[in-house]
Amino acid sequence: MIGTVRTMSTQDALVTQRRTAADLSQRLSQAGQEASTGMKADIFRSLGLRASEALTLRAGMARNETFISSNEMLASRLDVTALTLRQTREAAQGFLDLAIGNTESPTQTASALQQAAQTALDRLIGNMNASFRGVPLFAGTDSAQPPLQGWDAVNAATGLAPRDVLATTIDGGIGDAADAAAKAARLADIFASAATVLPEEERFERTFFNGTPLVAADGTALPRVAARLDEVTVLPHGIQANDTAFTDLLRGLSMFAATDTATIADPEAYRIWVGEAVNAVSRGIAGMIDTESRLGGQQVTVDQTLKNQRERHVLYSSQVLTLEGVDPYEAATRLTNLQTQLEATYTVTARLSRLSFLNFM
Repeated sequence: MIGTVRTMSTQDALVTQRRTAADLSQRLSQAGQEASTGMKADIFRSLGLRASEALTLRAGMARNETFISSNEMLASRLDVTALTLRQTREAAQGFLDLAIGNTESPTQTASALQQAAQTALDRLIGNMNASFRGVPLFAGTDSAQPPLQGWDAVNAATGLAPRDVLATTIDGGIGDAADAAAKAARLADIFASAATVLPEEERFERTFFNGTPLVAADGTALPRVAARLDEVTVLPHGIQANDTAFTDLLRGLSMFAATDTATIADPEAYRIWVGEAVNAVSRGIAGMIDTESRLGGQQVTVDQTLKNQRERHVLYSSQVLTLEGVDPYEAATRLTNLQTQLEATYTVTARLSRLSFLNFM
């Protein structure tokens, strides 16, 4: 019986060792990555049929992180809004404290009311034109420009400034009681943007306000600024400078700013004009308190949603780590073993590369 012996040339052995070394080097690199990151280097190959579960978790985690980011920004916006409202209300309350003592008849502070009203009005307009990350807070969905026109600034769309509208309405001052009542009623229509106000350029939402109107031309309410908190919850949170609380406040301050009430000669006309202006400021402050209360409830909703989403993020992270993570001890042991194997392979490869026929002669 004749047998055969399969032999391998030195060159074949060298090539095989090099392939082995390359494979070990790749596995060592993956093991090093897993040991340093704590995560599988080739997740889908390692998980096999459970790879779809990892994909689902990752997608849910990404959606949740997006909501967290947007809700954190919303929370900051609401905080700035709340601060602005509080500062505006406090400024208005300071003026009201000065004016309320002059409701029935002028006192020694009556001559200071016009300048104080102008100061409070300028501050109110400045606060209502505040923005967050470049977007006006109180303009509504139309946020291309600050919502309130400056008292002396001409509105390019109408050619009038708010001061012009007041001057036209008051037309030389306040006469008797009937004149005071008629002019106060017309201002109430102007600041409510009533359809009866002609010319239209005098309406609040034309000359005074540059944002989103409260209602469309057909009378239907226009949508407010809203935010999606999660997959199912949408929170309308928009506060606009043409809301009743602000138009009442602006109307009352404008009535004082446009007229030196100390010069109204008729006592009954004085009581009607100043009384209506003080009541408008008072109603505006009360409306702002209601607005701040609703805003506080919205802030609680956002904070609770954020808390839930952050807890969900921790849960997602734990589940992902369970699927994609590696045992640190196992990864370190595997890394050490692969290093030992690779060193042995390099040693053998080096010896083979130096062999020649002459070594055996």
